[in-house]
Amino acid sequence: MSRRLFVALDLPKPVGWRLGQLIASPPRGVRSVRPVQVHLTLHFLGDVADSTHAVLTDALASVAHAPFALEIRGTGVFPARGRPTVLWAGVADSAPLTALHAAIGDALESCGVAIERRPYVPHVTLARLTPAVPRAWTTRFLDDTSGLHLDGIPIDRFLLYDSRRRDGVTEHAVEAEFPLCRRERDAGG
Repeated sequence: MSRRLFVALDLPKPVGWRLGQLIASPPRGVRSVRPVQVHLTLHFLGDVADSTHAVLTDALASVAHAPFALEIRGTGVFPARGRPTVLWAGVADSAPLTALHAAIGDALESCGVAIERRPYVPHVTLARLTPAVPRAWTTRFLDDTSGLHLDGIPIDRFLLYDSRRRDGVTEHAVEAEFPLCRRERDAGG
């Protein structure tokens, strides 16, 4: 048996609600992320065998990193060219986020979990878009939200999530939580 897993930062509820309010009266074809499921993915693992779960959580528990704050700025789409399929809020450059992403990647590789090799582009998915979404709506949304700026978002933990589809809806369940420590632990533990 396996689970579809990913490692992410859970954003504070007020941030999730604020981001959820950006998409008011969406047209047909816009599937907004529910505010309670707003997160920032660090690593998508895909299907992971249950037999790997204990080793995986032990490796993630070994990650040492100090708490930090994030800043969300502007919005965009993936792909950048052609018909967009994902609408997102951007994350400002952050050395602590980059370091945490790398440390978690090292921990995952140490227990044999493959990580994605594409450059990491931190973002918060706001909605998925089908071809039915008018381009004019997307352009207007991006123009209206280009000045989005939320700063001082506290990050004090990262989580391992299980992603499941039930009745056509994706649900994320927390598998494990890993607090960030005030000081990074030395390599010896």
